[in-house]
Amino acid sequence: MLACSKPAPKVQAPAKQAAPAKTAVAKPPVVAAVMEGMVKVPGGLFRFGCDDELDGPCAQAERPSRLVQVHGFKIDKTEVTVEAYKKCVDAEVCTRAVAGDECNWGESGRDNYPMNCVTWYQADQYCRWVGGYLPSEVEWERAARGDDGRLYPWGNEAPDADGIFRANWGEGLARQLWIRDKWEFDAPVGRFEVGAGPYGTLDQAGNVAEWTSTIAPDTQDDPNPERIVKGGSFREYARRLRTYAKDSHGPHRFYSHVGFRCAAAK
Repeated sequence: MLACSKPAPKVQAPAKQAAPAKTAVAKPPVVAAVMEGMVKVPGGLFRFGCDDELDGPCAQAERPSRLVQVHGFKIDKTEVTVEAYKKCVDAEVCTRAVAGDECNWGESGRDNYPMNCVTWYQADQYCRWVGGYLPSEVEWERAARGDDGRLYPWGNEAPDADGIFRANWGEGLARQLWIRDKWEFDAPVGRFEVGAGPYGTLDQAGNVAEWTSTIAPDTQDDPNPERIVKGGSFREYARRLRTYAKDSHGPHRFYSHVGFRCAAAK
């Protein structure tokens, strides 16, 4: 059984406006090229993190909520696919991913599925190969949250409001709850267009969670510090789909519910 994160309880957030403190973020690195299939994310101030009154209750790692200045950048519209990653392997730059169990590598008919079961180092190598980089936690959240502090990439509605499924996620432990969105595990990328983010990204909530470049603060002094993972997955409760929710994993480990997307300078 592959490792997975423990889901947090589902909560409902009140609709209230915030005025958190302002902090700054460094400009993203300059890269050699911009890949196809990306969407533009404008620069500006946005509300980052979780506010107990607006979004909460918040996990400790999700606090504090604050205004962050970001520079414009581009980000993949979908998660990196098996087909795309294979090109890097064929070029003898990327290493093969783990196969078997719930992993997509080497499975017939999975070319358009997210490239899961890769370590942080493998994801980072791929993004560098295509001329980009793994987005920071702040960049990832900016792409998913936009200017209005929304709970989910599509807005504030629950993922299954009015019987419309906006993401691929798992509720509870029973299989019949996992397949309400038609997919027991992960799905081909881009299947949930109604769950698009403010700038056109797909699957930033659910399907597979995603590696970022950001080191988890409580592990920064470790020899191999953990990296922040965002977005929730097919394994996790709806609360984990929220734009500010996060987890962290060791960079040498791989998971069937974790994939990635790349970013690039605007």
